[in-house]
Amino acid sequence: MGGMRLNTRHALSLRQVLAAVTLAGLSMGAAQAGQMDWKWSLVGVAVSVPLLTWVMVRVGKGPVYQGVYGVVLTAVYTSWSALTQGHVLRQAASRLEITGGSQGVLGWMILLLALPVAWMSWGKPAAFFRGGEIYWMVLVAVLVAVGLLAIPQVNVSYLWPQGEGGWTSAVTAAGTVAVAAWVLPYIYKVSPQRREGVGAVGRWLLLLGVLAVGLAALTRGILGNGAAGLSQPFFVTTGVMGESARTEGLLSALWLICDLVWAGLLTRVWGSGKGPLWCVVIGVAIALTGWTDGWPSMVWPIGNLALALLTVARPQGNGRIVVTYE
Repeated sequence: MGGMRLNTRHALSLRQVLAAVTLAGLSMGAAQAGQMDWKWSLVGVAVSVPLLTWVMVRVGKGPVYQGVYGVVLTAVYTSWSALTQGHVLRQAASRLEITGGSQGVLGWMILLLALPVAWMSWGKPAAFFRGGEIYWMVLVAVLVAVGLLAIPQVNVSYLWPQGEGGWTSAVTAAGTVAVAAWVLPYIYKVSPQRREGVGAVGRWLLLLGVLAVGLAALTRGILGNGAAGLSQPFFVTTGVMGESARTEGLLSALWLICDLVWAGLLTRVWGSGKGPLWCVVIGVAIALTGWTDGWPSMVWPIGNLALALLTVARPQGNGRIVVTYE
């Protein structure tokens, strides 16, 4: 593929992109909530937010898939996005299977979840990110409701566990904020007229980090040390709050907003045309095989951080663009 002209009709809004990043990060944050010590997580957020803000601003000045290094970066992004896609689809489907009380339907759940992801991937990036901004407003209402129900149930003594390793929590929290790495290949498409400056990027990333820490604190504050041994502990907390598994299932279903937006971000790094659909197809195949089931949970946040580092480390200069975004 040769050169590229930026079509301003399909230019992105920075707010829309950052809202999608926040939703995607909450998908990871909820999945990791039972594993994180909220105090060390704050350290990870404090360190990662300014660094990732700088990365996003620096990378946003131009395309990253350029030259020889761009070919390598394209291969890394596309391969890792397919693996992560499989993980996200299987994780969401497994959660629905558990919270919904249905057994033996995991495969069908994966296929059903892949359909909206494929549909979102088919259209232009601008349409996807406009939808993400709307989804964000919906989730704000969900977060407020969860907070109102959860905070009175928190046992303060549970929030101060002793003898836990903290560096893993710090890295996990930083990697959750680093979900922003998945928009780096196309953040240059943000319209100059719709950029809001470094401050806006920092505020959104800080919001994501604080919310992820909040999910970890609520989970630990309600379930105690036993949270780490449970499957989907954050969603278990809502069952405790509402004294009904239906509350747990409702939140799990509503949280699909975050899962699907994260899956949509993953497909976008494949460029335009049929590339995003191939990401979905490969991701479904990985999800159905369960290949990533035994992988440590730390793999995904560390992968996000590695992508951000590889992207910002690219050589500067004009080169042949490997992947274009229409």
